[in-house]
Amino acid sequence: MTKDKGQTSVKQPAVFYFENALKLANQNQWQAALSQLEQAIKIQPDYAEAYSNLGIIWRRLGNLEASVSALETAIHLNPNLFEAHFSLGNTLLELGQIEAAISRYDRAGQLKPNLAAPQAQMAIAFTALGNIPAAADRWRTVINLQPDNADAHWDLSELLLSTDNFAAARAATIKYINSCPNSFIMSSIAFISSHFRSGIATTAREKFAELEAYLLNLPNSSSIPTQAEIDRLYHHYLFAMPHLRDNLAANSRLYRAISAKYPPTKNTSSPLSLVGKGGASEGRPLKIGFISRHFRRHAVGWCSLNIIQELSHLTPHLYLYHTGQKSPGDSDSLAQIFQQTATKFYQPKTLNSPAEDIIREIRHDQIDILVDLDAITVKTNIEILRHQPAPVCLSWLGFDAPFISEQNYFLGDWHTLPQGREQYYQEQLLRMPNSFVAISGFNFDQTAEIFSRKALRIAPEQIVYLCTIPGKKFNPETAQAQVQILAAVPHSILIYKGKGDATIIQSIYQQQCQEIGVGFHRIKVLTFAPTEELHRSIYQIADIFLDSYPYNGGTHTLEALWFNLPIVTHVGEQFVSRMGNSFLQTLGIAQGIARNWEEYVNWGIRFGQDITLRDKIRQHLVQSKHRDHPSPLWNPRQFARDMYDLFAKL
Repeated sequence: MTKDKGQTSVKQPAVFYFENALKLANQNQWQAALSQLEQAIKIQPDYAEAYSNLGIIWRRLGNLEASVSALETAIHLNPNLFEAHFSLGNTLLELGQIEAAISRYDRAGQLKPNLAAPQAQMAIAFTALGNIPAAADRWRTVINLQPDNADAHWDLSELLLSTDNFAAARAATIKYINSCPNSFIMSSIAFISSHFRSGIATTAREKFAELEAYLLNLPNSSSIPTQAEIDRLYHHYLFAMPHLRDNLAANSRLYRAISAKYPPTKNTSSPLSLVGKGGASEGRPLKIGFISRHFRRHAVGWCSLNIIQELSHLTPHLYLYHTGQKSPGDSDSLAQIFQQTATKFYQPKTLNSPAEDIIREIRHDQIDILVDLDAITVKTNIEILRHQPAPVCLSWLGFDAPFISEQNYFLGDWHTLPQGREQYYQEQLLRMPNSFVAISGFNFDQTAEIFSRKALRIAPEQIVYLCTIPGKKFNPETAQAQVQILAAVPHSILIYKGKGDATIIQSIYQQQCQEIGVGFHRIKVLTFAPTEELHRSIYQIADIFLDSYPYNGGTHTLEALWFNLPIVTHVGEQFVSRMGNSFLQTLGIAQGIARNWEEYVNWGIRFGQDITLRDKIRQHLVQSKHRDHPSPLWNPRQFARDMYDLFAKL
């Protein structure tokens, strides 16, 4: 609520009510403030500032239509009232009327050109509209107006990174560090994100270690992280961690240190009964809910769809809650299947509080088991889990455990979560009997020629190693091992395909080639494919798949195995460095599992030199898909049964 100096000729009694409204609003007494403003307007019907604040309060109370009406009246009475234009932009943005919101923000910016707020809101609106260049320009305008605006620096770097403008994102984070010395935590996280996602793991590790030392020393200092810093540490810094190192004890310690800084959640709802007393034991099928931002063409979507479909045959109560701000869209074929499979597919109605809406909906639906597919990669999911809106809450598939509550669960298998891993987790561990995932297969574009050997100028007799990892999973150790394999296998080449800074990734491979003595022409760095089906056609020309470490490939490794490629995977300590191991163990294949880089290189060389071994593995993979007795990795129906039984026992 604001008081605009431009308001003139206001009757004194109206001012009295207006001033009372401001005081009540400052105490969050919104209904009382609303009554006072209505009294002011009753005395003076042309009181533009009162209408403007009335619109702000209506938005606070959730009546967006009333908010628009009041703010439009304010603007009609005083076209130059800044706060009315700005607040109307906020309400229209929440209603999803983005272009109209931008128009209001633009007018507010004209009225107060030296104010950063309208420019920042326009940046947010342009981002929602998908106009990234315009959004970036607005953030730069904010930074020009306020060079030490840490939030603007953060949002600009995140925007550039989200659109794969890696070089610009790195430059923005360096400017962030130099411009905001008092924002060490936030600027460091932005720097780490921009570098490790580009493929510059070494630099990212150095900054990661510097920030970790600072954080672990916080108990001995007077500095206390803000809530915004804690959010970024949890959702961005911890996300980077398993990509940069494989140290279960150290990672667990850092996870606990950061997650412990979250303030406790106040649960004001009525107590929830346990499933075993009120659910399946009474003969009622379980009500199972899933929360995710990725019920669409995404790795989580591809890996969960078949299982969710099979679960829908075991219970008529399957609820999907979309935690993204935007609907998956009608053009996404996978999203349509998810929506058709679910008993109910829920999309939040507002942009500002999706977690609150979903929590309310989950409680209304009386879900027995709530399954989170995204963990710390989606903030809304974490907010939901922290409120525990179902008797049983668990995380699965999309990332490692979120370290939220000892009452929650994390689901893996005995290969990813061996005996004794409990000491490193806050959640209770659950293990599937075979693999932690199962799929029924992948389609590929059989007409595509862009990834044919002919198009890529690869001779029929050449051995093709394939590595399909994004920049965030790329590092010099991986490049070195792969080039060492090429050096020992004549007439072999490596195809690298992934989303990252291609210039950086090429330079790292080139450096390794120079040091080891391999011609750089033997490495082909390909661009990111626009569709998954086109991307998967690359497996048809490959002979061997080389996995990533310390963060193994999930969907890509499954794709390689589905298309019958021998794989080399480096198994480590943490969950995400044991995924390739899990897939191979479930398939009954021991060849290709490496415990260190030396073994990784040796397996790569052996696969390249021994065609008999390659054929044996290929035949084994073909047989694993036999219709009558598929491997558990290719049997989502059995996986769903096992999962449902596990849920019922909880």
